[in-house]
Amino acid sequence: MRHAAPQRGNLGSAMVALTAARLASVVAQFLAGVVAARLLDPAALGVSGVGLTLGWAIAIVANGGLNISAVYFLGRRPGEERAVVSAVLGLTLGALAAGAVLTAAAGVVVGPLVVGRQVPLLIGAAAVIALATVGYEVVGALLLGLHRRGAYVLADVARSAATFGCTVLILAVFSRTAEGYVLATGLGIAVPAFAALVGLRRTTGTIRPRFDREFSRDAMRLGLAGQLGNVLTFLNLRLDLLLVPALLRLDLAGVYFVATRVAEVVGQPSTAASSMLFPHVSAQTDPHDTATTERTSRLTLLTTLAAAAVLAAVSPLVLGLFFGPVYRRGTTALLLLLASMLPLALARILAADLKGRGRPGLVSVGTGVGAVLTVAADLVLIPRLGIEGAALASVIAYAGTAAVLLGCYRRVTGAPLLPLVPRPSDVVDVVRLVRGRLRRSGGASDAAPSPDSAASPGEAGAAWARGSAAGPTREAAPEYTPRHAARPAPGPTPDAVPHEMPPADVSEEARRSGASRDPV
Repeated sequence: MRHAAPQRGNLGSAMVALTAARLASVVAQFLAGVVAARLLDPAALGVSGVGLTLGWAIAIVANGGLNISAVYFLGRRPGEERAVVSAVLGLTLGALAAGAVLTAAAGVVVGPLVVGRQVPLLIGAAAVIALATVGYEVVGALLLGLHRRGAYVLADVARSAATFGCTVLILAVFSRTAEGYVLATGLGIAVPAFAALVGLRRTTGTIRPRFDREFSRDAMRLGLAGQLGNVLTFLNLRLDLLLVPALLRLDLAGVYFVATRVAEVVGQPSTAASSMLFPHVSAQTDPHDTATTERTSRLTLLTTLAAAAVLAAVSPLVLGLFFGPVYRRGTTALLLLLASMLPLALARILAADLKGRGRPGLVSVGTGVGAVLTVAADLVLIPRLGIEGAALASVIAYAGTAAVLLGCYRRVTGAPLLPLVPRPSDVVDVVRLVRGRLRRSGGASDAAPSPDSAASPGEAGAAWARGSAAGPTREAAPEYTPRHAARPAPGPTPDAVPHEMPPADVSEEARRSGASRDPV
């Protein structure tokens, strides 16, 4: 059976489109939060934050790095897409089972320790979030690895509508409780997960899972190394939502929860950019090419700075007008959280680049430093400064992570760091990208150009560095090739660990040593 070629198009345009979709998602979550804040009291909203955080935490642990492996191996295994997809889906079934078990086990501890009582309904709702998130992230990663950016963006848009719709329906009609809010969020993720699965089937022709021992070993080896970094990143981002209710009061936890959700609006450009950058870097043929990463970093930091400045100017109005007067208490915390979005944006871009180069262990090192700073700063600052202390701890932790990842990026690529910093001419680039995307949205779609317009990954990276890019062409094949087979694409060295750098020329090193197995 012949399948459609993967979607190709301008990488910058795709980032703009995904950023718009992520912003729409945040707007939907923002409106859902407004509904929740108006229908629930701050203490109930604080309990909701505990349930949401637990669900997301279980999801990121149970995931096992499958999203990382999916993107990486689809980029490194041209011609084996169907085999890789089936093997990843087989591992996903195991991840879903692990998520259910972990949620039940964690609920026994989290309820009494954080909320002060057993909360079985909240834990059940958190399980829905955990399982839906695992499915959404893995299937979304497969779409990105197959260069189906349009389908991925549509799934993100579906999540926006589903999140808001489920929140209004459940809170207004069925259950005006913290458990209802958490369940609505989980259902809002489950809907686009199924939609993305349908899109994946249309791309590959099958979504039948299967177990492949060779692939499972390779995927878990790479994925777990990178997932450790994701778990630590999550601790940097969400640990305060558990510590604030444990160390302060539930009503203050509700106020802080609202401040964090509002600040997340500013983080969407970096989330979208890193999602697109990772598969692009993993498909590059030149291991020393950094032009795409540099331009992505500059434009992302510039966009994040502009969004943070605008939101900071209207933050008291946003909190008081939309959520209610009681939430103005979080204005200072919100301002600090907005400041923390800049180092967080840089850390996300650098992490995507390093993962794309097959060095997820280095990302774990940087996020590990950030996690240590998070725990230490939270325990010291929250009892003394309240929710403002939690926000200040985020600034410290994100800055520490970014600093470590800058050092790792410099060692791996040998590239200077100054090109990562925005310059005046980048303002024009941002405007040009947005205008170009708007023109394409109003005219003919670029989602499926003729086959003659395809470009290689290296050509695509160079074109994006100049302002336009095209992705690589992929063809499906029935079987996965084991890790000991020869591979033409560059990757990490066989013994790569977080404290060791790969040789300057991986392919030349492999030729001299006679190695022919897959470098992962």
